[in-house]
Amino acid sequence: MDALRSQASLARFLAPEAAPGRRLLLPSEEAHHLRHVLRLRPGQEILLLDTQGKEYWAEVERFERDQVWVKTKGLRREEPRPLKELILGLPLLKRDLLSFLVEKAVELGLSRVILVKTSRTPPKKEQKLRSKLERRALQALKQCRRLWRLNIEGPVPLEELADLSVHKKIVAYEYEKARFSPSLFKIEPHQRLLLLSGPEGGFSLKEISFLQAKGFESVSLGRYILRAETAAFYLMCVAHSQNLMDLAN
Repeated sequence: MDALRSQASLARFLAPEAAPGRRLLLPSEEAHHLRHVLRLRPGQEILLLDTQGKEYWAEVERFERDQVWVKTKGLRREEPRPLKELILGLPLLKRDLLSFLVEKAVELGLSRVILVKTSRTPPKKEQKLRSKLERRALQALKQCRRLWRLNIEGPVPLEELADLSVHKKIVAYEYEKARFSPSLFKIEPHQRLLLLSGPEGGFSLKEISFLQAKGFESVSLGRYILRAETAAFYLMCVAHSQNLMDLAN
């Protein structure tokens, strides 16, 4: 038990170029975290993530100025690519809410997050937005023991998202009268599910009609009006419970 606990406590670092027996430089941000935050030293054992499904045993080899050399030893763990692809269309909300939802998308096993602009999306400074969200997603990857990175795309217009080729499309709509059924979110292996929730203020009637014409099934998320971030989180949780819960253990 102590050995297992010791292994679980090893620090994890992102190293896309990791491969068995390979010596490599850690990315600068990872190197800073290793040296100045965790204060690790040469000879200590760590874990490296290639962000494409593999986790490796490794050892801190040496420091050169601000650089950290590590040596990959062998494969510790491999995670197959998920058989089901869950995609979230995420409206442009406040940046802290986007960061929170991207983090939860990683933890709940989503494959892609596509940022979406709608008619009620307020003007935003989009410069460096995606890179900041990608950084948050990678931090979440290390923390939750996931091995496949979350892909973040966009921002794209609603019309472009609606044309995405998937097997099932679901949009949260607060005025939908049909009874909500979690089983609606179920897809088969090798299929793709697109989830979409609205911006602050919701979708316009024109947008909902357009989405329904494009094959989206609108669902109510209960008797109360949910905040935009709550609706997005709700959709991810239901999709996870219907498609990925059996793979979580």
